[in-house]
Amino acid sequence: MALSFLHYVAILALISLIFHASYVFGRLGVKDIPNERSLHTEITKKSGGMVFIPLFLVYILVWIYGNPENLGQNFYLRLLLLGCAFFCFLGFLDDLYHLSPNFRLILEFSFSLLWIYFLDPAVSLFGHTLSGPFLIVTVTGFCLVFIVNLVNFMDGLDLYLIGTLFISILFWSPVYSLSFLPGQNFFIVLTLFLCAISGFSFFNFPKAKLFMGDSGSLAIGFLFIALPLLVSKESNESFELLTLFFLFPIFWIDGIVTIVIRASQKKHLFRAHREHLYQILTETRLGKTGTCFISILSNLPATIVYSLFQLKLLELQISKDTLILIIILVYIVIYSFLRFVFFRKRKNLA
Repeated sequence: MALSFLHYVAILALISLIFHASYVFGRLGVKDIPNERSLHTEITKKSGGMVFIPLFLVYILVWIYGNPENLGQNFYLRLLLLGCAFFCFLGFLDDLYHLSPNFRLILEFSFSLLWIYFLDPAVSLFGHTLSGPFLIVTVTGFCLVFIVNLVNFMDGLDLYLIGTLFISILFWSPVYSLSFLPGQNFFIVLTLFLCAISGFSFFNFPKAKLFMGDSGSLAIGFLFIALPLLVSKESNESFELLTLFFLFPIFWIDGIVTIVIRASQKKHLFRAHREHLYQILTETRLGKTGTCFISILSNLPATIVYSLFQLKLLELQISKDTLILIIILVYIVIYSFLRFVFFRKRKNLA
């Protein structure tokens, strides 16, 4: 059985590689033309999300609806497919036509509020359960939109987002080892996504021949919050929103700090720039490849500690909320020190 499963994984990964190769080397596709703020120097295909997100949706449909007993059983599955499709298509439109940020935010908020309303999750913040549909929909919908745009804001280094997603999957697996699909384990969803994105990962490895564009980053941002919410909903448990910090702590800190700094300097928040810490580090001896792997691995300490604490494998004489605040503060201090040191030494202030 295990060998058969590995055969399926290999076939799906090969299909992904073929489709991505056709997009990279074909005539059709969206091109990213570099400018003074770009980390790349050559014209490169982008909007790879329009390849791996549809593949992911097709893989799920084939896997689930290939079993007659699963037909029409899972409302949450349909919500997942709908959300992925919406954010992928919205991102693709933005890749093509550079939509107004305000218009895009209106669409994102409208869809997210409706999506949360139909999901009707139980959520908590700092251990306090939110009550009332208006408060739940508003707070959770805001978190969804914020994370979607935070992921999009941080996407700019080859393989950085994919590597961060992989670390998050390592975190999801033990903490959310619950049934998500009828008759299947939550692991199946993650495996199918990794199969779909494997072809993109091959071509996105430095030096990248393909970028995911907004069509990929918006959809992945949606998955970051949607999957834990859906699993929590099916298990009838309240989802702690602060847990989302441990899915990608460096994204949170680097993204939020950069936003605050640019806002304080009255700079346009949606305009491309090179002020993230990871962009600064690429100008050091680490280069793009070293910066990518160090930035990805820096997420591991927080995810490991929190996972062990959740699984009761790490006994601490503190509450979960206190642990969360301690880890956040440690990351902020280390990040601030590195940013202060390397920002002063950077070669290019473009």
